[in-house]
Amino acid sequence: MGNVAPQTIITDQNIAIGNAIAEVLPNTSHLYCTWHISTKFGEKLSHLYANHDHFKEDFNSCIYKSLTVAQFEDRWEALVEKYDLMNHSWLQDMYSVRHKWVRVYTKLHFTTGMTTTSRSESMNSFFDEFVNASTGLKEFIENSQKALEKQYLREREADYETKNKERSKITSSSLESHAASIYTKEMFRRFQHELKESGAYVVIERERNPIYKHYEAYKTTVQEEYRKHYVLFVTENGNITCVCRKFESSGMLCRHIIRYLYKMQWSEIPQQCITLRWTIEGNKRVGALQHKRPKIGNFLESQPARYSTLCKAFQDLAARGSCSIARYNYLMLGINNF
Repeated sequence: MGNVAPQTIITDQNIAIGNAIAEVLPNTSHLYCTWHISTKFGEKLSHLYANHDHFKEDFNSCIYKSLTVAQFEDRWEALVEKYDLMNHSWLQDMYSVRHKWVRVYTKLHFTTGMTTTSRSESMNSFFDEFVNASTGLKEFIENSQKALEKQYLREREADYETKNKERSKITSSSLESHAASIYTKEMFRRFQHELKESGAYVVIERERNPIYKHYEAYKTTVQEEYRKHYVLFVTENGNITCVCRKFESSGMLCRHIIRYLYKMQWSEIPQQCITLRWTIEGNKRVGALQHKRPKIGNFLESQPARYSTLCKAFQDLAARGSCSIARYNYLMLGINNF
């Protein structure tokens, strides 16, 4: 990683890991896996669930539905008082590290939208296809390289689809067309999901001054007493911030900002609302994925290794050969003559 520390690390709740990260990576945000914490609720809070009909609803509302830090703190204080939780040691311990797992705090950190360690677990599962506890050292090195080759090939295929496959749009708007031209295939799909959801919202201007404009977005299909009001601030230099913080945590625009852009008749997504890593040009600007085969002896004597290497080479060749009929015919002639 060129001696660049990660912005955020998500782990299980473990004191030793936390101490190590704080010492070695002091500028990295360390968050806890929300799934692992939520699995403890049934055990640690079982008596509260059983004895109080509305505790679970109040607790979930505080943990998962608070939009701001102030709202969370108010709800937590009310929860503690209502259910007499001052002496509940586990809950008080969890409150002391709330900035590591409660959504209203973790959404302030860039995590590409992740809140759990599931990505790591899926990678472990992927490598289980190639290595296991009984794998010998030489076989481990060779099989691990095969696994990396497979992952690399997957990314090349995804890049090819992003560059060459037509995007299916759900509207005729220029904003969606612009998104289709800049985002990778997967991120465009996610943009479309937010675009579709944005249709249920209205955006109302609440305040205007020389420094910023204040808007609120809310669902018109929800009764007024149950509505969530998402606050948007637009500064004089064009920066847009939503209280949901989806853009800050994932790099993808939220439905509330998209609705604002439609309201203001934007034909393109503002440059400051585009995250480079999610765009088609991301690899070109930052540099393509560097894949160098380590020297591990007679690696290419393995048939799967030769096959994987040839697949990558022919994929690049196919991309160039498909650009015109002349190139296609020339390439096919060479293949047929082989």
